[in-house]
Amino acid sequence: MAEHDEVEVNEQVEEIETETENSSADVNTSELDQLRDIVFGSAKADLEARLAALQQEMREGFNDAANSLQKQMADMQASLQDNVHTLEDRISWVDNQHDEKTSQLSAYADKLAAEIEMNDANSKQQDDDLHKRLDNEIDQLTDKFTQQHDQTIELLNQVKKELNTSKTDRKTLARLLATVADNLETDENF
Repeated sequence: MAEHDEVEVNEQVEEIETETENSSADVNTSELDQLRDIVFGSAKADLEARLAALQQEMREGFNDAANSLQKQMADMQASLQDNVHTLEDRISWVDNQHDEKTSQLSAYADKLAAEIEMNDANSKQQDDDLHKRLDNEIDQLTDKFTQQHDQTIELLNQVKKELNTSKTDRKTLARLLATVADNLETDENF
C-alpha cells in the first residue's frame, strides 16, 4: 500500500508542476500578445478585415458558381428530357410505320397466296376439263374408226361371198375395191 500512496503523491506533484508551467506560459503568452498588439495592432486589424472581405467574396463567388452550375444542369436536364421525348416520339412513329407496313405486306402475301391457290385450282380444273375433252374425242374417233373398220370388213366379206357365189370377173372386183378404197380415204379426211 505504501507503494501505491507513493505513486499517487508523485502523480500529484507532477500535476502541480505542469499547472505551474502552464500558468507561466500563459503569462508569457499574454505579454507576447500585448506586445504584438501594440506593434502590429492596426496592421492585424486591417489584415483581418481584408481576410474577412476575401472570405465573403469567395463565398459569394462559390455561391454564384454553384447557382450558375445548378442552372446549367437544370437547363441541360430539361434539354435532355426534350430530346428523350422527341426520340421516344420518333421511335413510336417508326414502330407504327413498321407495324403498318408489316400488316400491309402480310395482307398482300395472303392475297397473293389466295390468288395462286385459285389459279392452281382453275388450272387443275382446266387441265382436267381438257383431258376429259381429249379422252371423249379420242373415244369418239376410236368408235367411229372401229365402226368404219367393221363396216369395211363386213363389206369385204359380203363382196367375197358375192364373188364366191357369182364368180364375177376380175375387172368388177378391181372397181369394187377401188370404190372401197375411195370411201375409206374420204372417211379418214373427216
